[in-house]
Amino acid sequence: PTSTTTPVRKKRRHRKKRKMYHLAIFVNGLALAACVLGQAGPGKGPWETVDPSTVGLSAEALDAAESAVSRAVNNRKCFLVVKEGKIVHEKYYGSSESSLNTGYSTTKSLCSTMNGIAAKQGWGGIDKDVHSTVSNARKCTKGATYRNVLTMTGTSPDISNPRFNYDTFGTDCYDTLSSFVQENNPDGLSASDWKDKYLFEALGMEHSKWSGSDLTCGTGSEVSCRDLARHAQLWLNKGSLPDAGQIVDERFMEEGTTWVYPDSDPNNNDPYGLGVRLREDDPVDPNVAFFGGVFTQCAFFSREHNAIVVSMGSDLFASCKTGVWEQTRDSIVSKGHNDSKVAKAEQ
Repeated sequence: PTSTTTPVRKKRRHRKKRKMYHLAIFVNGLALAACVLGQAGPGKGPWETVDPSTVGLSAEALDAAESAVSRAVNNRKCFLVVKEGKIVHEKYYGSSESSLNTGYSTTKSLCSTMNGIAAKQGWGGIDKDVHSTVSNARKCTKGATYRNVLTMTGTSPDISNPRFNYDTFGTDCYDTLSSFVQENNPDGLSASDWKDKYLFEALGMEHSKWSGSDLTCGTGSEVSCRDLARHAQLWLNKGSLPDAGQIVDERFMEEGTTWVYPDSDPNNNDPYGLGVRLREDDPVDPNVAFFGGVFTQCAFFSREHNAIVVSMGSDLFASCKTGVWEQTRDSIVSKGHNDSKVAKAEQ
């Protein structure tokens, strides 16, 4: 039989198939990118160490950053950089990769993650009322939710008008996060045992201590620099890790790295998310966030650059933002990254 398909129709079909083919490649590429980000990091296994050049970084620039941090911040115990889920630079000063360091207020971020895991499991949530879910609400204002607790607005005189008040030791309101886990988890475990099962095991924590009959959220954890990086990797990946999958909902992690109540701090001095600190308007990554503790315990994570910077030690007067991040941020930008951003903007 004679074909009735004209050359014009054949061209149209060809163009349509080509468009569908390119669309499929684009969609698959997005899915692969999301998968790669979500699977970055060591999972429960050991960290992989690679040459910086394999991920577009300069060993010389990282060496210079390490030296700059050592000059800006005294008494460092470690300096660690992770790129694309792999360690690209690591230095210890009188300690080792297994040495424990007091985490101080980086503990607050661990309690935030616990709350996020509980929400993902279906029995927790940041919108739950504090006073109706724990036996001891401390000084949390009546009507406060765990969103208020996590944003340091839980003790606001008028909870409808949140006011930032940093709970240094966690005893005013922040410790209700561990009380909620202790009194409500369906496994009937202590907060410490529940943390081991659902947080530390999922992260593959190798050298960390944080326990007690009353698990404290304001401070109290001891972690190695590598384990602090594992926790930062979970936040960088928006709640997903190899071997563990999506243990915290993406929406929690996204809200957690935004200034939830910007009007709560009239002086705009301390941008704060859900248990993590922020650095708005940063020239390298305006969305960079970090776990921070006294004596300059720092773990920065940048989703834009798929990078983590950890530094721990005992300098009371230095700043994580200026002493660690500002000295390191340029060194974690891959070659060609800015050119790629310009190209995408022009598309």
